[in-house]
Amino acid sequence: MRTSRFIAAFGAAVIAPLAMAVPAAHADEHFAGTISPSDPVGSFHEPGPGETCGTTGNATVPYSEVDYVSQSSGPRTFVLRPVAAPASNYAFYIYRNGTCIRADYGPHEPADVAAGFVDVSNVVLAKGDHVAVRIIAFGGATSWTLDVQQPGTANAVAVGKGKRYVTLPYQISCGSHKAVVKATGKARKVRSVVFRAGGKKVAAARHLRPGQTIKLKGIPKSATSIKAIVRLKGGGKAKVVRAYSHC
Repeated sequence: MRTSRFIAAFGAAVIAPLAMAVPAAHADEHFAGTISPSDPVGSFHEPGPGETCGTTGNATVPYSEVDYVSQSSGPRTFVLRPVAAPASNYAFYIYRNGTCIRADYGPHEPADVAAGFVDVSNVVLAKGDHVAVRIIAFGGATSWTLDVQQPGTANAVAVGKGKRYVTLPYQISCGSHKAVVKATGKARKVRSVVFRAGGKKVAAARHLRPGQTIKLKGIPKSATSIKAIVRLKGGGKAKVVRAYSHC
């Protein structure tokens, strides 16, 4: 049974806590942890069927926590990869605004063993949600990585001189395949601008006004970037591009 393996494993090993440096979280974030003797101790249930937080199989163990505030709304996939860790020796719990909403442990299935990770998908978050991920491990684990994949969200800052004139969006709507761009205070210098996403033209505008919004439509599901090509009234042009997680 899952519960007996979970509790037996915890009872048979000296549990080593994990510590990590927590960067600011945006999209497709990558976290890494290493063993440390200074983490807090908490009580955890065995993850239940359907990646639920569970109600049985209490284990009181040290844990490491990743904390951040969600900068956008939409589904997430959390992927935990232990490094040099034996089978069935780790679990992670996802909290939204203080309440555990999803959990899993592994590798407890052949697919987990073959892939080398355990994941929880379709975790729906809203902008402003406080997110915490607690990770526990035992039986000789030395380190781990955690990736938070956020479809349609920017995973890098905009790059290029064109950002003086237009601000590319933080998020693409994966439902409507739309996004909104805003002109900056220097927009009066712009003669025209063309926007492309995944190589497809998704909008164009002429003679921008400061603060003007431009709607991008028909953004391809597979798009991993938005690019703006700005042509200036005085001649010359400027470009800006931003990377995104595809929908």
